[in-house]
Amino acid sequence: MLFAKFASQRLSYAATIVILVCLLSLCSGGLNLTVAQQAEIAIVLPKKTPQVSEGDVQYARSVAKRFNRMLNGIGLTAATLEEASLSEAQLKSRRLVILPLNPVIAPKTAGLLNSFVANGGKLFVTYTLSDTVAPLLGLRQTNWLKQEAPGHFASIQLNAPDILDMPVSIRQASWNITVAEPTTPDTEIIGYWHNANGESTGLPALSVGKSGVFFSHIFLPDDIQRKMQMLAALLGHLVPEFRRTFAKQAIATMTTIGHTKDFTELKQFVQQSDVPEANEALKTGTDLMNRARVEYDAEAYNTAITVARASRAEFSKAYFLSHGSVETEGRAVWNHSGLGAYPGDWERSAQELASAGVNIVLPNMAWAGVAHYPSKILPQSKTFTRYGDQIAQCVEAAHNHSLEVHVWKITWNLEGAPKEFVEKIRAEGRTQVSATGQALNWLCPSHPKNVLLEVESSLEIVANYDVDGIHLDYIRYPGSHACYCDGCRQRFVLATRLQIDKWPAAVLPKTGTHSEKYIEWRAQQITRLVRLLHKRLREADPKIKISAAVFGWYPGCITTIGQDWIAWAKAGYVDFVCPMNYTESTDYFTELLVNQLALMPKDVAIYPGIGATASNSLLTPDAVVEQIYLSRNLGASGWTIFDYSLDISETVLPAFTIGVTKRKAKPPH
Repeated sequence: MLFAKFASQRLSYAATIVILVCLLSLCSGGLNLTVAQQAEIAIVLPKKTPQVSEGDVQYARSVAKRFNRMLNGIGLTAATLEEASLSEAQLKSRRLVILPLNPVIAPKTAGLLNSFVANGGKLFVTYTLSDTVAPLLGLRQTNWLKQEAPGHFASIQLNAPDILDMPVSIRQASWNITVAEPTTPDTEIIGYWHNANGESTGLPALSVGKSGVFFSHIFLPDDIQRKMQMLAALLGHLVPEFRRTFAKQAIATMTTIGHTKDFTELKQFVQQSDVPEANEALKTGTDLMNRARVEYDAEAYNTAITVARASRAEFSKAYFLSHGSVETEGRAVWNHSGLGAYPGDWERSAQELASAGVNIVLPNMAWAGVAHYPSKILPQSKTFTRYGDQIAQCVEAAHNHSLEVHVWKITWNLEGAPKEFVEKIRAEGRTQVSATGQALNWLCPSHPKNVLLEVESSLEIVANYDVDGIHLDYIRYPGSHACYCDGCRQRFVLATRLQIDKWPAAVLPKTGTHSEKYIEWRAQQITRLVRLLHKRLREADPKIKISAAVFGWYPGCITTIGQDWIAWAKAGYVDFVCPMNYTESTDYFTELLVNQLALMPKDVAIYPGIGATASNSLLTPDAVVEQIYLSRNLGASGWTIFDYSLDISETVLPAFTIGVTKRKAKPPH
């Protein structure tokens, strides 16, 4: 597929907080844009063509969704339009058109965009630069490049003195880029890619011309706050009238801090804490708040934005300082890379986490078909080849700083596994098959050899490393569309003694005659592995702890993915669970956790997952602290942050250390 290549792959505390722009939905004191303002931006999605598959279109839709969330964060909204039905009338009222991932532009669309630009409209294009769009931006594509190694494209250094409020740099760990060069003096390269060592690659990242902007990759969720600042600066440069909206948004979000929804609630919460430093920050923030409003009324919008951000920084500091710290609490972080925040330096990561009051690290060290350590059972990863044995390095560093290490083991999912490994497994009939007959890169949970592989790979970790626990993830099916392989049919019939004439129609959700039986049987396959792991791991090490990352909405996850984690807890198979309650909604987070706590046995801890940098929730530090505050008040035994990285290091951990984790704690499990 055309887009497959797209998806294949320290600031001071004060400086960090100053650039924060709230990503949460606005409260009643929020922005009140007019209909005309809302209609001024359009995001145009590509249409399906012989070169662009339906999957490509869906990926473009997800990129557009992130773009829209960034726009919302700076006070703008955009209409999402389909290229297939794009018309002159739809573009007439727009000031800006965004092409998030549009590799093929139809002749009709090209004509519409030409007219749009000729009439003063602006374009914002990311990653794919078609031959018809490039001239409108004064550019010519010269190359498409993949990273030479991880960290090749790590950050962008920006030099745009004429663009107000532009940050000097942003972080983005891209894996591919489109290279383009200016064809006119009106277009200027204002940002270049730098590698993880801070060295310039000499490759352009961001270009600006009279008609718009080109960014050489898609916007990724890392360093999202500074990216939003950069986006606002660019859009304010292209459409100066937008700056009033940005100022209004900055003022509207000054006092929406954490669980306090307005200045009155914030003031009350801070004053009740009786922390002198918090009250000092509150006073400073109040003075800045009043000044920001004066600047806005004087139509000094750029100054108003700067002062409003500084006000929010002080209010956030007051909020962080006002939180108490407890002595018994599970304080965990997931680390998806398995490398910590600083590849090759687990000592630095462990020291940083311990200093921030964290007591559990969940590093992703193994998938179903690849390992970041010298496994004799699973193929070794490129991470292992480059950085060495990650479990050994992590355990040594973490234990030196009194951190527990629960190795994050992804089950069933073959993502990242070598092609030959997957092909061998598939040839043995051991991979999943969808309801439509599509081969999936997942191990079939009902196949005995796959169960044995998962058990043995986990036992290998416990036998060779002084880990504190095994943390299971993807301990489920990919969805209700799987698995319907021939092996599942045979084993289901053998277990139930049912006569199945039409497969998989007879067992499909909702419509199948035996759908309920099949739902139950699927869940049994997943529970079997959890039960076996509990038995075998405890035999190997009676002190080992077993935990799992689980879907938040229960019991719906039984039907869709075969994950009956409440049953695991009641049977004593797990010591704690981390429901992935990734949401920006306070109400939904509360609803999920209340339901989970009501169902869980009291002797099994819940450390709810907080999606600080998850794909479907991007939280500011005060929003992260808010969800910790809610978790404590609702009765959870701790919390788990996704995902420990430079983002968390720079923005969230500093907020923890002055409040919620200022006292050390021991986990209760």
